[in-house]
Amino acid sequence: MKKILKVIGILLLIFLILLLLAVCGCFIYQKSAQKKDRALLEEGGYCNLVSAGDYEMNVNIFGDGKYKIIAMPGSGDVWFPVDMKQFSAHLDDDISLVVVSRPGYGLCTETDKEVTTEYIVESTRTALKNAGVEAPYILMPHSLSGIYGTYWESTYPDEISGVIFLDSVNEASLLSDGAGMGDSAAYRLFSKSGLARMYIDLSGYLTGIMSRKFGENTKYATAFFTVRDIELSKSAISERRNNASNRKTAWASIQSNDIPKIYISTNWQTLDDVREYMIFEKGQADEAEAEEWMADEDGAEETEYRRNRSEYIRKVGNCEEINIPGSHFIYEQKPDEVADAIRSLIERIK
Repeated sequence: MKKILKVIGILLLIFLILLLLAVCGCFIYQKSAQKKDRALLEEGGYCNLVSAGDYEMNVNIFGDGKYKIIAMPGSGDVWFPVDMKQFSAHLDDDISLVVVSRPGYGLCTETDKEVTTEYIVESTRTALKNAGVEAPYILMPHSLSGIYGTYWESTYPDEISGVIFLDSVNEASLLSDGAGMGDSAAYRLFSKSGLARMYIDLSGYLTGIMSRKFGENTKYATAFFTVRDIELSKSAISERRNNASNRKTAWASIQSNDIPKIYISTNWQTLDDVREYMIFEKGQADEAEAEEWMADEDGAEETEYRRNRSEYIRKVGNCEEINIPGSHFIYEQKPDEVADAIRSLIERIK
């Protein structure tokens, strides 16, 4: 029996040593892979770090037109610069699409400060000036950035010539609980050890997901995702945990003004809209599921949300709602229609 226990003990020790070596190997592999990610993004022209005060913000500029659209990403949208570079091809030559980010996103460095509404707006304004991008700006906040866009145009109206609320968070939007995968000890271990990166690269699942949206630019979108784990970014965690107070700050700041604005909503109007969305996202439509989704769209909860959103649109002043049925990432699904809406806004600005 003692001999058996001794053999079992030796086998367990060997297993633990092999496991430790495997984890160390994954950790080293991840560090090396992230250096390659950064080099790839630099070679692709996606790295333009400028001072935003106490951290460096990545500011990507596509086009050199007189109208400067400041594109602001949604929560955790680290590959937003790649999305916007593709979208810029649908815009007129008189538009400069300036893509900003936030601390901890993609190539941006971290901040030790609390990520509040005021902090995001002030640091973005600083980064734009240091990047040589002078006001007036046309803000284009997507999703969560609606908080920051609302505060910005209400607090500094003199430097804003227009706003494109791109299916953005508004007063009617539900409040998230601020939780994320990075709050899980198991996830942190899986990511920090390099095991997650090894799985991503060996399985190829991320490339498969990205390729349908980004085509030849898939490698850049993937690199933005893997160069840093946004879920573990202390700045992104701070932003997430300040979500409720950040919204309160933004909504309290609202000052109705005459700055030309559009709010691009994406509500489905018909079953065909739902089918089209499913085909865009999944490659095929499920009829039963489409009917269920359409029923939810016509339900009391969604109807109430649209009513309250209309009140927010009225409150900010001089804002026209333009509905383009489809994905929350409507600039991916219907870029030409979004570009047409932007042209209509610029005509109002001229």
